[in-house]
Amino acid sequence: MTVIKETVSRVMLPFLLLYSIYIITHGHLTPGGGFQGGVLLASTIILVCIVYGLQKAEHIIKRETSHKVEVIAGILLALLVVFEFFIRKSLFATGSLFRLWSGGEIMFLNITAGVMVMMAFLLIFYSMVKEE
Repeated sequence: MTVIKETVSRVMLPFLLLYSIYIITHGHLTPGGGFQGGVLLASTIILVCIVYGLQKAEHIIKRETSHKVEVIAGILLALLVVFEFFIRKSLFATGSLFRLWSGGEIMFLNITAGVMVMMAFLLIFYSMVKEE
């Protein structure tokens, strides 16, 4: 059973990562965005933890690192919202439909939201799994 889990996860992990990045970056064009992509990113690391063990998952991203990255992403998200409110109209042209850059900085908001959601879900998972 372990060989089957490792083989299937080794095949699935790159596709899950690629699909989650697609969901995050195309969130303003298709259903999805930061939350859905962040949950899928976190689920790939949780899959690594389930298949290979907690040490392998913490080798990818440690609990302390996820705290720091979540704080940085939160500050960046706040700065992007302030930036959006005051000077967006003068810098980013919007309005071209079905293009990747058609939403102005919405893609940046999706990326930072995806990172925040991924880190939050990983912190929840680590606190449930890890005994201190």
